This record gives sequence, structure tokens and C-alpha cells, in this order.
Amino acid sequence: MKSRVFLILSAAVALTVGAFLVFPKLPFASPASERITNGSFEEGFGPDGVGLGWYKFDNGGNASYGWYDDTWTPVVWDGLHSQLIEINTRCRGASDPDRYAGIYQTVAVVPGATYTLKIRGMIRAQDGDPVITGQEDPYSYRVQWGFDPAGGTDWRAVTNWVELPWDEVYPRTAPGKMLEYSTNFVAPSSKITIFIRVWKKWGTAGREVDVNLDGISLAGPAPADVKPPEVDISVPPYPAVGKTWPVKVTASNDVGIVSLKFYDGSSLIGSVSFSTGPLTLEKEFLWTPATSGPHVLKAEASDASGKISSVTITVNVGQWIEFIRNGSFEGGFSPDGVGLGWGKFDNGGNASYGWYDDTWFPVVWDGLHSQLIEINTRCRGASDPDRYAGIYQVVSGLTSGATYEFSLAALLRAAEGDPAITGDEDPYSYVVQWGYDPAGGTDWRAVTNWTFIPVNLYPRLSPGKFSRYSVTFKAPSSRITIFIRLWKKWGTAGREVDFNLDGVSLKGYEP
Repeated sequence: MKSRVFLILSAAVALTVGAFLVFPKLPFASPASERITNGSFEEGFGPDGVGLGWYKFDNGGNASYGWYDDTWTPVVWDGLHSQLIEINTRCRGASDPDRYAGIYQTVAVVPGATYTLKIRGMIRAQDGDPVITGQEDPYSYRVQWGFDPAGGTDWRAVTNWVELPWDEVYPRTAPGKMLEYSTNFVAPSSKITIFIRVWKKWGTAGREVDVNLDGISLAGPAPADVKPPEVDISVPPYPAVGKTWPVKVTASNDVGIVSLKFYDGSSLIGSVSFSTGPLTLEKEFLWTPATSGPHVLKAEASDASGKISSVTITVNVGQWIEFIRNGSFEGGFSPDGVGLGWGKFDNGGNASYGWYDDTWFPVVWDGLHSQLIEINTRCRGASDPDRYAGIYQVVSGLTSGATYEFSLAALLRAAEGDPAITGDEDPYSYVVQWGYDPAGGTDWRAVTNWTFIPVNLYPRLSPGKFSRYSVTFKAPSSRITIFIRLWKKWGTAGREVDFNLDGVSLKGYEP
């Protein structure tokens, strides 16, 4: 669910906006300012290892690429962090020439104004790299910069790449001093994108090139701030109490977003701020509602001149409840050995089947009981392949489209010396699966979405730990049927397979 609202919170700010509309607009708001966001990489990194405010790119091929928050003091120009970019062809028999990896950022500028770009960094390679020892082209690893005059984000569209005069390549574990680069240029438009890339020229395998970047600066006039921030908030559908949900907040502005805050009512859930803000800021806040019912969520953005906008949205938070009945099998068993609330099924043939209330402590995951399902071909001269036995339960009251979490605990056992245990036979001779009927039917043969569950196999009298399994899925309807089955694949006689099942759960949203 999305909502977009723009709100000026201050009368003074409103008057300022009016002034921009009435009087001739100034060419810039300040004679000189920093236009790069997080150029010293002290304001954080994303999960992908790229400094906040920056984005990454590479050209794939026969190489690996990495972006990292580097805190090793010898490779940091100022503060405690630098941006490490790696191109790696180690553990490869071959590679491709002209491999690129880099970062970029779009900034607002004043057309016709002069800006000074500064970049600090260094190039490193493995100790003994032929470039370092002088046995190979000393310009094999280079750093370049360029810009898109229209503010585009495709590095392949850049035509003005400039090579930095960084000719030193240091051993990876013995770095030298940080190098500096500075240049002036005239802004061709109101929005440009700065690209910085590492270039590994030759298709040499077994190499690692590390480039640390820090202290990136673009100094020059800031453009006029003529409109307040635009704010957008997106909440996952069907949030439930006690669970954590990602809420995406996006803010944009013509000069930069310096602060973004997210509230549940009057409680601040999270915030992010920059000394120089990006033109577009997207942040995923983690929200764990403590109560069910309506919640008023608010996102508030501030721009570089102090203008503030906010957006609010009312979200109904549901309960997170259990839908499976007697999933831990502590609620009793029917005379046929099946847990109350469950039905059973098998496919007959040349095998015997059994369902039992198992109270042997080593095969109980929680409480005092587990469901034992057995397929037995002992005392038979032959059997049939693909023998199945299982249980099922119809579940109702789901919300179509909402996310639910299915989980269980299980273990498999076979007779001591069973070939599947000793390694003399397919280790997946005995398999556990689950599936569901989206229409709530009870015919296990109609299920088309059987899913493998990895379950450990033990000797029957020496069981080990239970295997835990969990998966999330979106309910296709309000009423479905959960099926869990044991599959004996091969037509082997003289076998006994025991499947202990416990802690079966289906939890999720209820309005």
C-alpha cells in the first residue's frame, strides 16, 4: 500500500517557498559547498558493501567483483572507513580482458558553474604480482572517472573517461601512501552522475586487484532549493503483531535529502542522515508492531535548506496466530494411531503401513508425544517402488495473499545396518515431503506442489537430533489442506522406515 503526501510543516518554510516563486531565483544557494554524499565513507555502508549514497556496477564476465567497507588504517585516507573495490580472477583457469567495477552517484549542480573534483585512493595487488615485480605492463590496473551530463546511471553510456595518474601498485599487505587526484570542470547541466571505476586491462587469471577510494569531494555552488522533499512510504500487505516487517521509505528533492525519519505514532522507529544529502534516498526500516489494530505510520524528510515534508498512512495490524490443530501431538490420538485433528493416507501395494503415538523420549521433539509413521516391507519376498504414507489437515481462516510460515521437526529411522545408513544404497531412498491443496481437498494424489524436506536418517534404536524445517508462502485461498508424507522410493523388501514428526506449525496473519 502506498500513499504520497507533501506537507510543509513550518510557516517560515512556506514563506520561503513563496519567496522563490515571487522574486528572481538565485543561481545558487551557496557560493561553495560539497555536492557528494558520503564521499569519505564515514556515513555508513549498505548490505552490498557499497557506501550509502553510492551505487555499484561491473561488466561481469570471467571474473569476480566485490565492494567492501575497509577499516584497515593503512588504506584509509581520513576517518575510519574507505571504499574497497575488488576485481578477482583467482581460482580461474582463464579470464576476460577489460574487466570493470566501480561506483557512481548522481548530484545536483548549477549549469555553467565550475566544480572541483577530488579523489583519494590507492591500487593494490597480490604480493609478487607481475605488475609489482616489473614482469608485466605497469599500466595493467588503472582507475578512471567520468560523468554523464544528463544524470543517467548507465556507466556504459559515459564517453569522457579520464585516467587518473596513479601509476603505483602496492603489495596488498604492504600498502603505501594514499594518492590524490584533483581536477576542475564546468557543469553542463543541472544534474550529472559521477562514475569512478577500476579497470583490469588484460585477461590474466589468478589475479586480485584491490582499489581503495576515500575522500571523494565535488566542491562548488549548490543549486537553488525551489521545492520541498517528496516522500513515499510502502508497507508490506497484512502486517501482524510481533513480527518484523520491512517498510520502504523513499524521499527525493532537487538539492538533496539530509535526513529521513520513520515513526509509528509518536515513537521513532529509525532514522538516517547525511551531511550532504543524495537527490534520492531510499531506506528500508525494520518495523515490529507491538500491538494489533490501527497504526499511524509517518515518514519525515528534510532537505539541505531545512524544508520538511512528511507522509502518513494508517495500517491495520493483524494477529499472528497458529492455524494447525494438535501440531505437537499433545492433544491426543485416535484409535488408528493418528493425532487428533489429522487424517491419514497411503497408497497400499506390497507394503504395510502404521501410524502410532510415539512416547519414546529420544524421538519426541517437544512435550511427551510425536507422530510415528511407518512403511514396512519386512517378511516380504518383494515390494513395490514409490510407497507413500502420511497425514493431512484442512486449515481454514487464512487470508488469501497473506504470508504464512510452515514449520516442523522430523527425523527418519531405519533398521540397524540398513543399506541407506551404511552407504551401500542411495542415501535418499527414504524421503520426507510436504505439499498443499489450494482448494482444501483431502485427496493427496491431487497435490502437485510436493516439496522435499531434508531430514536426517538414523539407526532405529540410535536416533540423533531432529531436523528443523521452515518455509514461508502466500496463501492462495482462505482454505487449504496441508499434506506431509514419507516416501520409500525403491521396491526393496525386508525394510522398515520410521518417520517421527513433531512440532508441526502453520502461523500467520489473522485480521
